[in-house]
Amino acid sequence: MAADLPAERLAGTRCVWCGGAATDALNARLSVVKGELLRWEPRSCLPCLRREAERVYNIHIKSCARCTHRDYCPDSKALYELGMPK
Repeated sequence: MAADLPAERLAGTRCVWCGGAATDALNARLSVVKGELLRWEPRSCLPCLRREAERVYNIHIKSCARCTHRDYCPDSKALYELGMPK
């Protein structure tokens, strides 16, 4: 939850997951922080980004109608590419 994150993670200067050096931008988010709606732009380090992409990919392919029939959708293909080390 965004309200529980330290200021540097909310500001995008540190990885939103581990607090390490942030290298990759994630999509903007809207969250309630201290009772106010805040637009923030989380960032991530590459190892955390890959780990989270792999985690979401594994959830996605078990619940997406196309992916469960091995007709992988664009979302699953993007998550797979993002989560696999180059």
